[in-house]
Amino acid sequence: MKTLVDPDRTLADGLARLRAEFQLPAGFPPAVVDAAAAASRRAPTEHVDRTAMRFVTLDPAPSTDLDQAFAIEPAGSDILLHYAIADVAWFVADGGPLDGEAWARGETIYLPGGKASLYPPILSEGAASLLPGVERPAVIFSVRVAPDGAARLDGAERAIIRSVAKLAYETVRGKDLPSDFPELARRIQAAELERGAARVDPPEQEVERGGDGRLRLGFRPRLVSEAQNAALSLATNLAIASALQAHHTGLFRVMAGPAPAAIARLRHTAQAFGLSCKQTCRSRPSRARCEPSIRARPLSCWRSAEPEMARPMRPIVRVRRPGTLRWRRPMPRRPRRYDG
Repeated sequence: MKTLVDPDRTLADGLARLRAEFQLPAGFPPAVVDAAAAASRRAPTEHVDRTAMRFVTLDPAPSTDLDQAFAIEPAGSDILLHYAIADVAWFVADGGPLDGEAWARGETIYLPGGKASLYPPILSEGAASLLPGVERPAVIFSVRVAPDGAARLDGAERAIIRSVAKLAYETVRGKDLPSDFPELARRIQAAELERGAARVDPPEQEVERGGDGRLRLGFRPRLVSEAQNAALSLATNLAIASALQAHHTGLFRVMAGPAPAAIARLRHTAQAFGLSCKQTCRSRPSRARCEPSIRARPLSCWRSAEPEMARPMRPIVRVRRPGTLRWRRPMPRRPRRYDG
């Protein structure tokens, strides 16, 4: 999240209108604030002591709502990832004011210069945040990652941890991280590619002030440290999901697969940009994996089995807005009509 100085309130007024349009809450009801203050004083009593483990956090530099930390250690040829999630449930009583408000909000929404938080700051940025140098309640998931990137849940426990460092994506150095961090991320990312997973990492959008004082939307590529940190989260989620499925329990959010038209559009748009597709079908003849010839990162896509969806897209030279192209299907040629 990027904070800007906005003396003429151009940004502040515009964001205020967006908040109103999408009904984003600006604060918390007094009953919720009082409940959060009381909850923040609740001492953990059901947690084991894991303060000797060397946990660190890795987030955007300005972040203070730190909800995850990790520690890494070798285990033979495997790597053991201890992934700690802030134990917010310890502070939030079922059916209470905090619980009701969180269900109504659903998630924290980040905006330039601010956010609409899920919980009051006394919790989200204080008692429940995994800040460095202080003891905090957490749930630790221990995930064993094999050389091929396969992740298995070894255990889970409520624990007290103490983060030793608050690291930032923008400034983190290799020596700041556990020694096995790069190898762990590499294993997980390699396993993701082996599964044929499609990953598109669009650039981060940031509101910037130009030399003329006007605000504009800027873009920056995703940092390597962000992708590596996301790999740790991915491995933990996969390990937990596998354990839940094996025990026939859990609540899963399932995303519908892409429509055939969207698949065909992706494939042919990639071809229009000069990306070559290698047919590496594995279990189903209707699948194809596409690797761009101008990038090192693979682009996974599907080959449509429907002939009517397989017509290529082509760019129109006319541009509506700077930096944008319109795409359309080529129209069939009509025979010329001659009046004799």
